[in-house]
Amino acid sequence: MNIDYPLLLQPRYDERPWGGRRLARQLGKPLPESARIGESWETTGVARVGNGPLAGATLQELVEHDPEALLGDRGRAASAPFGDFPLLAKFIDAHETLSVQVHPDDVEAARHGQRGKTEAWHILDTTADSFLITGFRDQVTPALIRVALKDQRLDQLLERLPVEAGDTIIVPAGTVHAIGAGVLLYEIQQASDLTYRLYDWGRRDQRGLPRQLHVEEALSALRSHLRARRTQPLLFEHGRAALAACRSFLLQRWVITGSSAYALQPGRTCHILSCIQGQARVTAGSGQVVIRLGQTVLIPAALASVILEGTATVLASSVPDLERDVVAPLFARGYDAEAIAQLAGDTQDLNRLVGR
Repeated sequence: MNIDYPLLLQPRYDERPWGGRRLARQLGKPLPESARIGESWETTGVARVGNGPLAGATLQELVEHDPEALLGDRGRAASAPFGDFPLLAKFIDAHETLSVQVHPDDVEAARHGQRGKTEAWHILDTTADSFLITGFRDQVTPALIRVALKDQRLDQLLERLPVEAGDTIIVPAGTVHAIGAGVLLYEIQQASDLTYRLYDWGRRDQRGLPRQLHVEEALSALRSHLRARRTQPLLFEHGRAALAACRSFLLQRWVITGSSAYALQPGRTCHILSCIQGQARVTAGSGQVVIRLGQTVLIPAALASVILEGTATVLASSVPDLERDVVAPLFARGYDAEAIAQLAGDTQDLNRLVGR
């Protein structure tokens, strides 16, 4: 079977105690009845292809069948040694505030046989007082955090960032963080589900018991100086902007009005296209499919170009060569080192490349 056309993906829906119903109301997703769905995992290994000759195949089956055609050389490098799809795209509905948590970096996660988890959020909708927890307000020590947890006042140590639709925030692995109530967002991350809950607002599970915390693991993974940072979009060209960039992923926003053709990098990386406004016909390789609000299409790495026709806003994610895909074209557009480096936030992944 040839992996040579746009793959419309059928996601996995995860019920969470803090979830709601906005993924159905605002993104048109066919959620299970009455369930509080917090996350739609668009590119998980169990996501299935919904169109064409490969319909019914899972993403993991395609990775195993032909990783070169699906992932490309950079995608395969990111997949190693786990043999999985290396990027996880999600839509997240925070009806209530999520737990305060920490994800380990690659070094810390390797102790558990997994990869780390740096992520970026693009805000789709908020309420009047929506916020994100993006780090600690001041320098803290593990001893201070333990005392604050014991006294139920960790909340007083945390930094809150007000957000609105259109904001993008990059969250380095090791950052204490949480998504606040009322936020609907899109997330791109390293494919990892290593999450250490530090604090959960007294929330209880279905049996009435406090949800499990992972205090010692979180403190070990925590890099208390890190902050999740709001980025500023930088234009590659009209209608195409970089929103966030690190060694694990490049997140772009593509705005389509009419017909837009995009040259890809055959054999290098696949592209995840998630529609956050409108709809468009996607043509690549041997096929085409219509992508609608809330849907995700995967463009296999073997394909050299893609054409989108319609009126839509699409978030596009890939595994980048930071020098080739980010630094060189943005320098050519006239952006300076400081502007380019901020796309990576506190990950520092762009600093050396831009000479900082």
